[in-house]
Amino acid sequence: MSEEKIVSNEAEVKAGTENVTQDNAQSEFIAESKKYRKRAQDAETKLSNLEKQLETQQNQKLKEKEEYKTLAEKYEAQVNDLNPYKEKYEGLVEQRRSVLLERLPEDKRETFKNKDLDVLEFMVSELKTKTQEPSARNLVGTKNTEFGGYASFAEWAEKDPIGYESQNRSNSAKGIKVGYGN
Repeated sequence: MSEEKIVSNEAEVKAGTENVTQDNAQSEFIAESKKYRKRAQDAETKLSNLEKQLETQQNQKLKEKEEYKTLAEKYEAQVNDLNPYKEKYEGLVEQRRSVLLERLPEDKRETFKNKDLDVLEFMVSELKTKTQEPSARNLVGTKNTEFGGYASFAEWAEKDPIGYESQNRSNSAKGIKVGYGN
């Protein structure tokens, strides 16, 4: 019996040390991986900066040699590459502008049609907070004050129990509970 305990304890110790050594090896690999990743990112950044410097030097040389035709062709190719993005951006801006203008009242649309998007978004949010739709509680008692705007006491108690109780507890009920039946 005691031999079994000793054997099992030794197995547990060996498993524990294996886990520790495995964890150490993993953390070493992770650290090494992070080091290589940082080195690669630094190299990419340096390459990008060198490419920009090279391009500016080439442009300066072309200007010095007065080869404006080559420089103009280069810039024209760059503009042609970027034109689709410009058109797509302008389309998105116009679409967003029309959506925002639809949310404004008709009398305000003409005033804000040429404003920037951030101004339009601000105005839409401001007008939305100021013009709140009447809630069901505000409407209670406006249509049919006898039943809280409902067809009967039962319907009122079922659909708006909070409004029903508050109205029946108020001074207008004068301590008399009304409408518990059909």
